Amino acid sequence: MKIKLNSDMKILRRKIVVYFLVITFVAMIISSIIDGVLEYLVLNVVDSETVVLDAETLDGEILEGEVLDNEAGIIALISSSLFLNIGVYVIGGFIFYLLTKREIKKERDRQINEQNLLYAAIAHDLKTPMTSVQGYAKALADGRIKEEEKDEIYSIIFNKSKSMDSLVDTLFEYSKFGTKEYKLNIKKLSLSVLVRDIIAELYCDFEEHDISIDIDIPEEVIEIKADKNELKRAITNLITNTYKHNPSGIKVLVRLHQYENNVSELIIADSGNPIPKDMNVFEPFVTENEARSIGQGTGLGLAITKKIIDEHKAKICIREDVPEYTKAFVVTFYDA
Repeated sequence: MKIKLNSDMKILRRKIVVYFLVITFVAMIISSIIDGVLEYLVLNVVDSETVVLDAETLDGEILEGEVLDNEAGIIALISSSLFLNIGVYVIGGFIFYLLTKREIKKERDRQINEQNLLYAAIAHDLKTPMTSVQGYAKALADGRIKEEEKDEIYSIIFNKSKSMDSLVDTLFEYSKFGTKEYKLNIKKLSLSVLVRDIIAELYCDFEEHDISIDIDIPEEVIEIKADKNELKRAITNLITNTYKHNPSGIKVLVRLHQYENNVSELIIADSGNPIPKDMNVFEPFVTENEARSIGQGTGLGLAITKKIIDEHKAKICIREDVPEYTKAFVVTFYDA
């Protein structure tokens, strides 16, 4: 399975390009200095040769040996310059190789470490409910559960197995991003209509959590090029997070605006819990709940959202400057 360049690999590629340009530039400067010194020496040899020829004419004697010595000197200087220039570029190439090798090793080590952390997080999120299911199943098999409690235990087992299944599905969705097989079905769609439809589908959830929602979406159609299903998943993740990870009774703002340069901006803000300063919520398995217990969020929702947004060549960021709201997720679409 071939993997596309992610953001970290793009940074690595930029570093390698910068190394190449810097080393090439330095090598060209050194080569120019060598050529300048050669030119100076050659001119002196030529002047010396002219003097010899002038002396030859005045005395009426042929001084071929002197002329040949000067020609040999010029050839020697040209040869020396050639070897020096080659040496400069060879040394530059070797330095480039060492720097590139170092950066590739650092990136490889980072990816291995990230992969190990990912595996550990997956194991953690599956182990806890799996242990519970095994314990309850064993208790049922041993007849240690009272008859009146069995329905409740069956319900717990079902919900925990459903949560594990949901986690596996989410992991599958996350693993698709960045692969060659993952392709967007890009078509023109109305972003304003899509956002309204998502809010309508989630309206009952907002009422259940006693959330006051302020919808600021213009009547005119705002069109963008996007994969409707994938973009719907991303925006739904952002909106559902407003009540999944906040207390009831908060305020939520959903605002859509299009600027004159065809740049569209979607803001999803809430007055709930602020995001800790040192937390990157777009990394996989990052949640405010350190235990990451099932039912409290797997920490993959925003990671998936960011990947979808990135695939659409759009940008997502978190702002804290929206009045009356503690945080705001801002998605900017450039290809409207």
